[in-house]
Amino acid sequence: MEKIKSTILLFLLISCKITPGNNLFDPNSPTSLGLLLLSADPVVTMEFSTNRVQPGGVIYVSTNHDFTAKSEGLRLPVSGSGVSPILQVIPRSRFLYEVRMKPTITSGKFSIDLKDYYLNESLLVNPENFEFEIDSQPPILEVRTGNGIDISELQSGFLDIVSNEDIVWEGKLSQVSLSGTAKNSLVVSDMIVSSRNIRLLFAGNPNSNGGILTVSFSGVKDKASNSEGVVMVPVKVFAFKSGPNLNVARRSCVGIELDDGRRLVLGGKAKKEVLINGNGTLSHSEIYDSTLKKFVQGPDMVFRRQEFDAVKLHDGRIFAVGGIGGKIGAVNDGLTATEVYDPITNTWTEGPQLSLPRLFHKMTVLPNGDVLVVGGMSPYKPTQSVGTVELVHITNNPATMTVEIVGNLDDPRGKHTQIFSQTTGKVIIIGGERSDAFGLLSNDFTPKALDSIELYDINTKTLSKSTAKLYKRFNHFVHGLENGEILIFGGMNSRFDDSQPVLRAQIYNPTTDTIRDHKNLLFGREWGSSFVFPYGKDQLIVAGGLEYRTGSGSTFDSIHDTESWSESINRFYMTSRSLNARWDGCDIRYSSTGGGMILGGRIGDILGNTEEYSFE
Repeated sequence: MEKIKSTILLFLLISCKITPGNNLFDPNSPTSLGLLLLSADPVVTMEFSTNRVQPGGVIYVSTNHDFTAKSEGLRLPVSGSGVSPILQVIPRSRFLYEVRMKPTITSGKFSIDLKDYYLNESLLVNPENFEFEIDSQPPILEVRTGNGIDISELQSGFLDIVSNEDIVWEGKLSQVSLSGTAKNSLVVSDMIVSSRNIRLLFAGNPNSNGGILTVSFSGVKDKASNSEGVVMVPVKVFAFKSGPNLNVARRSCVGIELDDGRRLVLGGKAKKEVLINGNGTLSHSEIYDSTLKKFVQGPDMVFRRQEFDAVKLHDGRIFAVGGIGGKIGAVNDGLTATEVYDPITNTWTEGPQLSLPRLFHKMTVLPNGDVLVVGGMSPYKPTQSVGTVELVHITNNPATMTVEIVGNLDDPRGKHTQIFSQTTGKVIIIGGERSDAFGLLSNDFTPKALDSIELYDINTKTLSKSTAKLYKRFNHFVHGLENGEILIFGGMNSRFDDSQPVLRAQIYNPTTDTIRDHKNLLFGREWGSSFVFPYGKDQLIVAGGLEYRTGSGSTFDSIHDTESWSESINRFYMTSRSLNARWDGCDIRYSSTGGGMILGGRIGDILGNTEEYSFE
């Protein structure tokens, strides 16, 4: 039987004409299928972005094997040389690795022996070896977007490949090929070639989950006729894809990525028929188990909470504050209580009390580790905004933490945004909703969106009002830019029949205390999610939320389409669609890789599903 299997395997290999450089990523590949059916050893494919690299330069390796699970990671043994030119191998994802060269090695030819190195792990490697050269002036091709692209750009747009020097190339379609996990039926349909740019246009459909797309160019030369042979450029393709379901559907929750990479979702409001600890407001927490690929129950918080806030402290603990809820029982009330989660002991511990209850407030972790708690709404009717600003002094023991009142806002507010400015040493408190009570009845209050910005100076512990005027908004977004400025976008300008989505984006400069208008959003939205793009610099993707429409009264739609923003092109543009047009959920932003997960929320009913924006 073994002899028959070997004969069939040999026949398949010959008929498929496998060469050392072929990519076996494609699950439709007859080679991959044959190996799978014959129960052969797994094939690890590796594609290298170039075989000529500058001193101190970078080669990217895309693969179908997850080396991050191994303690030694991806090993690239250089043979036939006294000193290896490889300085460091950095995982950029489970399937993409950055190989940095030593700047002190300025020339030489090197070979990486892959076959023998992995025999003891029963892994077949394709190619079996890889040869490369250190060259001080190679023609290097780089992806303009920073080694990544949104899936919608492959479906309806183009991809620019740029060179650091003029290229000499025939530019035939036959000289370009695609491979990788993201390829699916995607092909290059046309090209526009200039001296330092290759623009690729596509047809077909990429893998809906994204992945790695490797673009290979053959016959590319520079003016000195230094041929690169085949140049491979790995591109990360990002898309929304379905994630694991929560055990308890919820809205108004908080999600945080822990320092060890686990994902934690806290509290919120469950469906009407779901009661935990006597109430639909949850103390329940869940943690994503990356091994089991599902959420498992975490330790309950001390208090049930919704409309609260939580932040990650400098030491990796989680600090939850305020909201509405309580301990075990059917009664909900405004909370002054705080508590701390220690991921090492997997326990929650009650902390100090705030001076007054608040919900829809915001918190900022300051450089010294203390936490600034700003604004919010009173949980009692008639609804009134909170103006008190409190500083929680963080210690190793929650029992010894203390709370200090540091002042009052000029405009009490909730549903605002705030962000710390490194350049000025101030917390920038932006917009929000102010509600003033004028009587004792539940409807005796007047809400309005704010156009003011206030500043908290961490050195003098004082509050002041900015002279800049915001376009009034609440439930909006902010994003700190590389140059220290702050991008402000989205939100609503009213709660009633005259409510309108805010399309106008603005940029605030904390150094000059000035604000200027920016390009408009395509959709005005509140209660949505925003993530830093997993690639590039200063790029965002914005998903979900509500867009109010008042043509026939106060109506609203949840938003399916997503949009992105990039500083390099200075505008918002349409990208992919999220899987669910949800709002009032929570999100977890991935600090190391970019992108993130959207959890729960509602589309009419409260949701228990999740979705990820990533390529893995």
